[in-house]
Amino acid sequence: MVRLFQRFYNENPVTEEALEVILYNNIFRKHLRFLRESQKWKKIHLEEYQQKQLSRLLNHSYRNVPYYKNLFDKFNIEPNEINSIKDLKKIPFLTKQIVKENVEEIKAANYPLRKFKYTTTGGSTGFPLGFFVEKGVAKAKNMAFYQSLLDNAGCFLTEKHAYFIGYNNIYRYQFFRRIMVLSSFFITDDNLPIYINKLRKFKPKFIMGFTSAITNLARYMDKNSIDFFPSIKTVVCAGETLFDWQRDILERTFQCRVHALYDHFEQAVFGTTCEYSNYYHLYPQYGITELVHEDGTPVVNEDEEGEIVATGFNNFIFPFIRYKTGDIGILTHKKCKCGRDYLLLKSIEGRKQEIIVSKEKRYISLTGFYGLIAKFSKNVKDCQIAQEKEGEILLFIVKEKDYTKKDEDLIIKNFKDRFKGEIDIVIQYVDNIPRTAGGKFKFLIQKLSVEY
Repeated sequence: MVRLFQRFYNENPVTEEALEVILYNNIFRKHLRFLRESQKWKKIHLEEYQQKQLSRLLNHSYRNVPYYKNLFDKFNIEPNEINSIKDLKKIPFLTKQIVKENVEEIKAANYPLRKFKYTTTGGSTGFPLGFFVEKGVAKAKNMAFYQSLLDNAGCFLTEKHAYFIGYNNIYRYQFFRRIMVLSSFFITDDNLPIYINKLRKFKPKFIMGFTSAITNLARYMDKNSIDFFPSIKTVVCAGETLFDWQRDILERTFQCRVHALYDHFEQAVFGTTCEYSNYYHLYPQYGITELVHEDGTPVVNEDEEGEIVATGFNNFIFPFIRYKTGDIGILTHKKCKCGRDYLLLKSIEGRKQEIIVSKEKRYISLTGFYGLIAKFSKNVKDCQIAQEKEGEILLFIVKEKDYTKKDEDLIIKNFKDRFKGEIDIVIQYVDNIPRTAGGKFKFLIQKLSVEY
């Protein structure tokens, strides 16, 4: 019987998550009520809440988590002496490598074994990171934040929706046919009519999932003049960076607001766009988010970029405190029309692995690269960038049937005009671009060591 249930859950991962939320519905509803109320709070009230939660987290971690007990003792840190968010800098950063080497020591000793649920990241940074979350509770709280995002579009998790993820079947109905899971592995011109037909019959209220998968669907529909799905109220892009050119084509194709979702399996940071702007709103109720320079000093100026460092409030069973995410964000002090007094990022530029190194050793975000290809050539079906040496990139292109030498010349010209000799480009044509084991699409294979 146990094997039967395990097989069911393995084949229906989204249903498993939904059932966890149902079983812990009281926690979900309580947290959602709190989010709907606290989004109206002023900055001073939100900071008071964060300080209170931080104090709870640090005292808990010192008492119950061996790794943090040893760390605090080593650096003579008293949890009660962290009297402000600025005092967090006294605590050394937590890295993925440290987590990997100290998994057992980061587990909270005051939780029974039955509460621990082992999970891993998707491995997009090179290796999957294994850690623990609190069974049921972590998922219920996290889904409350998802619903908070969907509130902006008048959608609900209980409504029919489509979910693009890495999955071993082209499509599958889950959670009693309320959710249609569509695989990012099989998005080809031959299969896309199947996706479109299934979506049209299913009539989802919203679409959520990997940015590249949804974009490929939209590009196919746009190219073939296929009408949008009138039932869809919003599209939520997650798991991959949402670029401006992708947002443009998605909003044009689906005729609705497109949101970007930024979160992690590690459950230390959560950010979304809102109903009014494309700024990322970092939820203070989820944790404390810092933006730091390479030397660890805080980013404070408008349009300055830094690495996102996160301290999460929702997983005391395995605390992530000052966790270096490897993601790069650009700060803005501008206020959003929505009125939420949250930390805002103008954009999230992807991971440190999504940085190109020029001949002059200048770091250049991948954002500018992909737009030069997709924006100026509709005859590129798919592409990927790889870098093996400074100042040179390999551009792998999957051609549409109408692709010509003119397209190649235009791409090369755009690169030369944009980078003024800092980057040389070598184009190679391939039949397909492989996805990761988790079904994500990696725009850049960076083989150089990039330290931010």
